[in-house]
Amino acid sequence: MAKIETLSAYKCTFSYLQRNNPLKEQLQEKIKEGLAPEYSFSDFIEDFSKATSDMAIGEHSERAILLPEENIYSRTTENGINKWRIVPYAGKQGKPFRVVKTSTGKKYDFASDGAALYQHNIFIYENEDSAIAVFHRQSGSGCKSVFLEVANKMLKEKGIKLDMELYIPFLPTDTNITPTKLQLQYVRNIESTDIAENVHRREKREVIQDLGLNLASQENRRIKDIICNLQMGKIDQKVAFARIKNECPNAENYNDAEIILRIGKRSQKVRWNDLDSVVGNYDITERLHKEFHQTKDFIKALTTLTDEYYDSIIAEENENAG
Repeated sequence: MAKIETLSAYKCTFSYLQRNNPLKEQLQEKIKEGLAPEYSFSDFIEDFSKATSDMAIGEHSERAILLPEENIYSRTTENGINKWRIVPYAGKQGKPFRVVKTSTGKKYDFASDGAALYQHNIFIYENEDSAIAVFHRQSGSGCKSVFLEVANKMLKEKGIKLDMELYIPFLPTDTNITPTKLQLQYVRNIESTDIAENVHRREKREVIQDLGLNLASQENRRIKDIICNLQMGKIDQKVAFARIKNECPNAENYNDAEIILRIGKRSQKVRWNDLDSVVGNYDITERLHKEFHQTKDFIKALTTLTDEYYDSIIAEENENAG
């Protein structure tokens, strides 16, 4: 089966930390005046590469990331837009794994102090007004979570943070992504009794209580509308979750959820915090495979389609602004 190839775009901004800012005294006037940090993506990429040159670990995302300096590709600046393609290595860490060499069948075992890292492509576009990062994903595999976690851990020392707002792509009229069931959950994080699984404070989830809601029923129409507004980018996940809880009696204890989506003819269960990996994906599978077949150059084909996607985002923003 061919891999599903998608792009996820995020509008990126730097801002001063409002809480737990280690440089609060030095920055208090700028914070008070609501000024933005004088910090560019060129600065960020250089700092991020230094911070991850020996690999950095995202404890909450349970992943590791590594960006060697030679994997930073500065592209030609056009029309005042600075462009980069960065290729970090990222993947699971804190768990034993095995690598099998397909040509010989030879097996290599690694303990839980190792990490299985794969190359990922991130395209960054920066102009005077904004910065957009586009993450390439293959069959759901990406590096956004650990990228953001490690970035903000690094930036905290400077008293600033990186905010990334998901861009919801315009979907063709024949695309059908329909929420059919919501499972509200009261979840408790527990530590495993297996010492090997507790490396880097790895946690498991225990569902204490749940509440299933059939979104096809008229009684739950308001909840379905809230989720649809979330899909369209009108509200964020925290606001949507709070509104859903307000619609349900005795729902104050629920702190997580799973949602079942009907996508075309198939159904997919998605964790609440992973919902953006579905609604924010721009599918390029068919076009990328066709482009690659013609050029025999995967990166060139991927870059062409990513540039087109960025141009469409800017065009749509300019149209809405007008």
